[in-house]
Amino acid sequence: MQLVATQIRTGMILDLEGDLYRVTDCLHVTPGKGVACMQTKLKHIITGKNLEKRFRSADRVEKAEFDERTMQYLYADQSGHIFMDNENYEQFNLSNEMIGEQVIYLTAETSYSVMFHDGAPISLSLPNSVELKVTMAPPEIKKATASASLRPVELENGMSVNAPAFIKEGDIVRVNTDTNEYMERVR
Repeated sequence: MQLVATQIRTGMILDLEGDLYRVTDCLHVTPGKGVACMQTKLKHIITGKNLEKRFRSADRVEKAEFDERTMQYLYADQSGHIFMDNENYEQFNLSNEMIGEQVIYLTAETSYSVMFHDGAPISLSLPNSVELKVTMAPPEIKKATASASLRPVELENGMSVNAPAFIKEGDIVRVNTDTNEYMERVR
């Protein structure tokens, strides 16, 4: 599917000369002189190589066509991460490079959305937020302050986020998977 360059958005997957790139950042630039353009930062789906590319506003780009399947995460081994298709039980290996920093959010027996291009997995899509248990929280210190203070708490997946002082060990909190930030207490 062809798009005008001004329709490029963060998160899209583009097909540039046969290679697939995910748009990690884009900015519409209109200089005082010259032609307006889309300044983009791209990441190669397979190799992870970064690329900065500028498209003129009138340029056309090819948006990659892909299928999205719901797959269950099974386990990790030396070669990568094993996922099973929920419909036909076929198993696929997603490499460590393909998963990248998203690995901290993978939980066994949880379903995720996996993108396929020409029958091969190309990318993993996480939900916007996940619920995680607080495993360690420092004791609350009473302060004479009107503003809420944040403090680091450790979660069951090993990551640390800044959360309000009322969050205690054992609480379940919602974390934004894009920004890795605390959103709210669930229970």
